Formats: sequence, structure tokens, C-alpha cells
Amino acid sequence: MGRIRTWLKGYLQVYVSGNRPERFLSLMKHKEIPVWEVEPYEHGYLFFMEQSKFRELDAIRKKAGCKLEIRQKYGLPFWLFRYRKRKLLVLGVLIGCGLVYWGSMYIWDVNVHGTYFYTDAQVADYIEQNAVQLGCRKAKVDCHQLEEELREAFPEIAWVSCEIKGTQLNVEIKETLEGTEVIQPDAAPQDIVAAKDGVIVEMITRNGTPVVKNGMTVAKGDTLISGVIYIYDDFDEVLETDMVAADGDVIAETVYQYSDSFDMQYYEKDYTGKTQYSLTVEFGNFLKEFRLPFKAYDYYDQVEENHKLKLGHTYVLPCSFTVNRYQEYIPTMHTYTEEEARNRAQERFQNYISNLSEKKVEIMENNVTIDFRDNTCEAVGTVVVWERIGYGRPLTVQEELRQTEENE
Repeated sequence: MGRIRTWLKGYLQVYVSGNRPERFLSLMKHKEIPVWEVEPYEHGYLFFMEQSKFRELDAIRKKAGCKLEIRQKYGLPFWLFRYRKRKLLVLGVLIGCGLVYWGSMYIWDVNVHGTYFYTDAQVADYIEQNAVQLGCRKAKVDCHQLEEELREAFPEIAWVSCEIKGTQLNVEIKETLEGTEVIQPDAAPQDIVAAKDGVIVEMITRNGTPVVKNGMTVAKGDTLISGVIYIYDDFDEVLETDMVAADGDVIAETVYQYSDSFDMQYYEKDYTGKTQYSLTVEFGNFLKEFRLPFKAYDYYDQVEENHKLKLGHTYVLPCSFTVNRYQEYIPTMHTYTEEEARNRAQERFQNYISNLSEKKVEIMENNVTIDFRDNTCEAVGTVVVWERIGYGRPLTVQEELRQTEENE
């Protein structure tokens, strides 16, 4: 918005020369006259400034013994003066500026950055459906409240910042590291329980009472770290108990069952080179598609290219257009050789392993075999990994009593 206001007010490119142009620049800085893009040029300096401040330079120029020359004039006032005789054009520009100013009071775009566990689209969709709809007034957006709502709706979010720039709502997110939960000091009492079956290989308890130890086999739902802590007397008898929010990291060896298959016969797309287009224009909630008459293809790929109209980087206009490209192709059947099928099965398995690794699991071994039957390639086996399996489960008074009885 700063650049837009500057353009609306008008600005100048000025050349200063003389015996002491550096002295002139220092005096301008002392007088707090804003300038930008100052650069040496010939025997002086070029810089930009608002045209309304130019008169203030006369006294500084005389004191520094310099000469000033206006090289270029930019902005709405000079444009209007240049085209003052073309009234309809000027009127159209004024109306356009009015629409731009009106649009600057609303949110027209939501940008989300920093997601890992969630996707940017997931968070943006939640914001648009529950908090900030596109086209709502910026004055009605409470960024602090939105941050609280996002933390409640997405438990993996550890930190979030919402900020309005221009007509964009920018949301910066940091999620909890490696899938661990962030336990607040005043969090409600809870146990850490197993999310799946496994064998415990490593355990760190930060709060609460550990229930299992390395080498133990646990089942889904078993308590790993209890939220009940015990205070003993000198005779090792339970003196009292307390309920806390159990916290810790529990890593277990777990087994994933892998199964994948695909047909030995497959289709490839042979593109004919024929392409047709349509244009979709969106203004606010208004949507209109323009399509030239054409014969529909039997087989085609559709590629969409969406373009939002912007002024600068942060001023998004409530108008966008989408170019739809339709590319014709003819499907041709092929058959894998066993070597080709084996390579494809291995490639698909490696993609599966990569996806597991992105979930912060450590691959220990895999026992997957590839076989061929009934014109089908099959890959079946197991993958052994080390991963975090603990998650928080609220602790009730009944649960506390049960755990206390078991401890006694």
C-alpha cells in the first residue's frame, strides 16, 4: 500500500550536483525528508522523493551549495495533468483508482507458509470456511483470535503468526518437531498411551511415571507414561498421589505390512499435438467461462493456469482468470517385460519408503518380495521401523484410582 499511496500523491526523480552533494544528502536525512534509491550519477546523485516534499529542499540546496534538477515525474497528479483534455480517460482512471482504494479495505487472498504435517491448502480452507472469508473487511479480522483458533483446530501447530499485508492475510506456521506434542505447563492431566503395537526400544520421560521399559511388547492403547505420580514415605508406602500431564518420547519397533500390485499391461498417452483453450474469469463471487466453439476430444488432458491480478507483491485485486488448456492424446496399450515390471515395483516401493521416512521413522529392515502371476506384478512383505508411538489421552479420576490400586 505504501507504493500505491506514493503513486497517488506523485513522486520525482531528482539529480543533485555541485561541490558538496554528500553534504546535501546528510542535511536531508537530518531534516527527515524521505528519499529512496539513492545512487551516484555523473558528478552527483540521483534519488526519488515525494513531490510534496520538493519545496523543502530549497533551503538545504542553498546551504550545501548544490544544484537540483528534476529528471522524471511519476504518479497520478502528473498523469492527470498530461491527459487533462481527455476527460473520459481521466474519469475512467479516477473510477479505477476509486475501485482499487475500495478493494484495499478487504481481504482477497490467504497465504499459508511453514506447514509440514498439514498442507497449506488444509489450513487455508479452514480459515476461509470458519474465520476469514475472501472479501471480508480487514477491520473485522482479529489476527490474535485467529491464531488461537488455528492452534485449537490443528494440534500439531506449535506457533502461528497472522498478519495482514495489503489485501493478503499471511499466516506463518511452525509445527511441533518430529511429531512430538507440546505440553503446556497448565495442561490437563493425561497419560501417554501407545498408538499402535510394538516393542519399546527407547524411552525418555519428562513428566509423569514410566510404566514400560526397553524390550517390553506393548499393544495399541496401553499406557506408556502415567499421568499419576506417587509420593512415598520412608517405608516405601504411597503417601499421596498427584495427576499431571505426562510428557515424554517413546520409540518402539513396529512392523508395516506392504502390499502393492499392478497389471503388466498399461496405456501410454500419445499426444496428437492438437490443443484447445478456454478462459474462466472470476471477479469476487462472479464466475464466467469463455470457450471458443470446438469439437470435444475423446481423450484429453486438462491443464489449468490460474493468475491473480496484483499491484505489487501484497495488493491482490478481487479479480483472477484461469486459462484451461485441453491437449488431445490417443491411448496406446503396452506390456511390461518382467525386468521393466520389477524396476517399476522397486521404484514404487522406494517411494513408499521415502514417504515413511518423511514421517520421521527410521527404517531398520525390509522383507519385500516381487512375484508375477495372472498377468500381474505383486510386491508383498513387511517393513520394520523405529518410530514414536506415544500420544496424549486425558486422565480421569477413575483412571487415577485404577492406576493407584495397581501400584499398591
